[in-house]
Amino acid sequence: MVKKRHLFVYALLAMMLLTACGRNDRLLEYALQFADSNRGELEKVLAHYKDSGQKYDAARFLIENMPQYYERRGMSVDSGKAALATVDSTGMVLPELVRQWGHPDMQALEKVYDAHMVTADFLIRNIDYAFDSWKQRPWNKYLPFDDFCELILPYRIDDEPLEEWRELYGKRYAFLLDSVYKGTDVVEAAATVGRCLKEEGFEYNWEFGLPHLGASFLMNHRVGTCMDACDLTLYAMRSLGIPVAVDYYVYSSETRKGHTWNSVRDTTGAFWGMWVTDKEWKRGQVYRDGRKSGKIFRKRFGTPRHVDASADYFPDTLRVEVSGRSPEYLFLGIFHPKGKWVIADVAEVCRGEAVFPHVESDAIYAVLEKNENGVFATVDYPFYFDGKQPHFYTPDKEREEKVTLYRKHPLMGWIGIYLDEICGGRFDFSDTEDFRHLKYTYQVSDTPRICYNEVVLPQQLQCRYVRYKAMEWKNTNIGELLFWGGETRYFPKTVKGAPAENPVNVQERMFDDDPLTYYSTRLPGATLLLDFGKQVEMDRFIFIPRNDDNFIRIGDTYELYYHDGRNGWVSLGRKTASAPELVYDNMPRGALFHLRCLTRGEEEQAFHIKDGKQVFISNLSYIR
Repeated sequence: MVKKRHLFVYALLAMMLLTACGRNDRLLEYALQFADSNRGELEKVLAHYKDSGQKYDAARFLIENMPQYYERRGMSVDSGKAALATVDSTGMVLPELVRQWGHPDMQALEKVYDAHMVTADFLIRNIDYAFDSWKQRPWNKYLPFDDFCELILPYRIDDEPLEEWRELYGKRYAFLLDSVYKGTDVVEAAATVGRCLKEEGFEYNWEFGLPHLGASFLMNHRVGTCMDACDLTLYAMRSLGIPVAVDYYVYSSETRKGHTWNSVRDTTGAFWGMWVTDKEWKRGQVYRDGRKSGKIFRKRFGTPRHVDASADYFPDTLRVEVSGRSPEYLFLGIFHPKGKWVIADVAEVCRGEAVFPHVESDAIYAVLEKNENGVFATVDYPFYFDGKQPHFYTPDKEREEKVTLYRKHPLMGWIGIYLDEICGGRFDFSDTEDFRHLKYTYQVSDTPRICYNEVVLPQQLQCRYVRYKAMEWKNTNIGELLFWGGETRYFPKTVKGAPAENPVNVQERMFDDDPLTYYSTRLPGATLLLDFGKQVEMDRFIFIPRNDDNFIRIGDTYELYYHDGRNGWVSLGRKTASAPELVYDNMPRGALFHLRCLTRGEEEQAFHIKDGKQVFISNLSYIR
């Protein structure tokens, strides 16, 4: 996932002149000087292509941009990759390996610059192979030279090991365009290769935080982050002469993270994005992963390294009246859970209006100004952009309402699935292991709307065994089980049941008082048998389905804010939860709110109130 936060840097960079494959003697001389003792290797490449026209220009393009590229090396990288290679079919690595090798200190890793180690033979082979791929494919007669330099020519992606990957990937996937698809549609060609990559599979794992893994590692081990899946796709596509880029967003307030995917350039110059392991390329289908991001950017090999690609994704222009504002530039902000706003775009104020082209609609924003101390502050109330105009959240402080709050973050669709899987599940209580003598049965009759579900037994039961049985077509995903008799909590001596889906999400996770850990099995209709070792007296039990721990948690302290325009976020008071809900009776109508947990966690999202209920703006929310 992309980790950088401040998008305004990219917006400003986009104003710079692009230096695609054009000649720049100053840049070339700087690159040659930067190469130091390796200068002779780069000069050999230039001499080799001296009379070769476009190949000479391509060599210059690579060399001029070479000083900004390097490989990150270190024992922790090698060991981390070795550990990552042990991933199982669920994307899990043994926890002890993660603890030992996870997340190397990127600043401590050695940077080995390309200009100091690349050989002339390496660059020449790369350039010749890239040109052959470019000229071989019929769709590339519509691919301008400058786009070729960015989308096929580059010998590397970022900070991965420097390797000769074109022939490796070309031999592996050439049959797809030699026999499976022989047409001239570049989008269909990309889809053909993408289908093959998807069938080969890719396991996602974010445990290690490594640099880009490299071509040979990904060829042999289909595992990594979405960044690595994009790299794998890029190696395969470019080796076959398919012009492909990497697109991304830096930040989504729903996940506090970024995301990357690939986009293919068609013969009209349009880019079509797709995450290959998810779906497949189709012309006219704009890729989005559902999370709100505001703006989309595209990675480049040349300078600048990133450009605004939002025009390929968002057709709408946001216009905000800012009459009377003195700043020459204003900024567009996306909500951040720590009460800040992440900069997504910048606009020049003209005739009392700030215009932000190609902005994602159906999302919440705020317009910001930067003061003399470099601090960003809102100039007005935040607003919802519907694709045509902003709708401001203006609090009516004279009209307050009483609202019950259940969450601090949208209930995402995948969490809703886990909650639904316990619906229909049955808890049986007995004093015999064969359950012929049932003391009590409780069946979950509906999908839980909270994570903390307490069931008070009709009377105190003496039992030794408890059995949980999932519905025949549903998996088991349980976060916590707690059994009580008065002030005494009972823990089972043994637990028998279906094997966990991986070595991490085991049965013991149901009794560790951490709702973020869980027991999970992919066996539908599984049965769990809990043996307490002796007769115990129970009067209640609590079940917590697998969840994201963003429901109101008993014992945690929360603070509710509303946004008051230039005054920023204003507190409506702190409360410690004594139940799986919070009640506030002082919420101004029409305002935008933010519920912050002061005890734990960082996943929080702004919301408004409609018909007395919380409403989060999210395409990924679970619909009930």
